[in-house]
Amino acid sequence: MATIRKQKNGKWRAEIRQQNNRYLSKTFFNKGSASAWAKDTENKLEKEQYEDFKDSAHITLGNLIERYREEITPHKKSTQNETYKLNFLLRHPIARCKILKLTPRKIIEFKKNISVGRKPATINKYLHYIYTIWETARLNWGIILPSNNPTALVKKEKVMTKIDRILTKEEYQNLLLACEKSNLKQLRDIVEFAYITAMRFGEITKLQVKDIDFEKSTAKLIDTKNGETDIVPLTQRALDICDKYKFKDKIIKLETSQVLFPIHRDKFRHYFEQACVRGRIEDFRFHDLRACCITNLFKKGWSIAQVSVVSRHKSWSELKKYTRIKPIDLVKKINEKE
Repeated sequence: MATIRKQKNGKWRAEIRQQNNRYLSKTFFNKGSASAWAKDTENKLEKEQYEDFKDSAHITLGNLIERYREEITPHKKSTQNETYKLNFLLRHPIARCKILKLTPRKIIEFKKNISVGRKPATINKYLHYIYTIWETARLNWGIILPSNNPTALVKKEKVMTKIDRILTKEEYQNLLLACEKSNLKQLRDIVEFAYITAMRFGEITKLQVKDIDFEKSTAKLIDTKNGETDIVPLTQRALDICDKYKFKDKIIKLETSQVLFPIHRDKFRHYFEQACVRGRIEDFRFHDLRACCITNLFKKGWSIAQVSVVSRHKSWSELKKYTRIKPIDLVKKINEKE
C-alpha cells in the first residue's frame, strides 16, 4: 500500500513498501501526481513489470560510449572510422549527460549543435550511434533503461538520394591537377589509384606491401565489403603508384607489413573535398571514382564477366548500378558494325 505525505517544503512524497521491505519513493509538486505515480507503480509491481532505474542513475552517456568503443567497435570492419566518431561524441558535452536524463529535447539540441559544416548523412550517423548504444546497454549489458529510446523520437535529417556520376576527361585532369596542389602529398596518387582500379576507399587504405604481387600484377584484397578475400588485376600505372610507397621513410629494407596509404577517412575526405572545390568539380564523391573506372572498362569493350573481376560484383543487377553508359557512347560502336 502506498503512502502519500506532504513534506515541510510543500512537496508531496509517494512511498511504496515492497514485500522485501525495500521502499520505492518519489517526490512531486502536487498530491495528484504523487498518487498517480504510486498507483501506476503498484500496478507494475503486481504484474512484475516494474523496472527500478536507481542502479542506472549514476551512468552517463559517455560511460556507455566508452564501453561500446572498447567492447563492440573493435569487432567491426569500420573500426577506425567508428572510433573517430565515438571519440567526437565523448568530447561533446552531451557525453556528460546522465543516461536517464537524456531526453529527445537534449538530443535535438545536440543535433542542432553539430549541424554546422556537416552533411545530413553524417548527422544521422551520430544519432544512430546514440540510439544503438542505448539499445546495446539495455538489451545486451543488463543495464536497466526505459524501453522507449529517446533518440527514436528525434526526426532524422533528410538525405537526398545520390546518383553516381562519372568525370569527363577534362574534369578528371582538373581534379588531378587540384590534387597535386594539396597539402596531402598522397592525395593525387590515391585518387588516380581509385580511378584505375575501382577499389573502395577502405580497400585502398588497408593495402599492405605484402598484398601486392609485382610479378603477377595483382593485389590481394583481404576482408572486403562482402567479407571475402579477392584477387584483382592491376595496371602498370597502378603498380607504379604502389612501388612509390613500398619503402617506408626511404629505408632500403622492405617493410612487408607496411600499409601503403595510411590515412584516416575523415582527414582524407577533407582534402579531397578541397581539391574538388579547387578543380571546380561539382557534385562528386570519392566513391564515384569506382563508377568512373567501371564505366571506362565497358567503353573499352570489356565484357560483364571481365569487368566483374575488377569490380568484384556478384551479379549484373549490382554491377549495372555503377555503369554510366549513355546512348551517345554507343553511336560509334553501332556505326562500326554497319
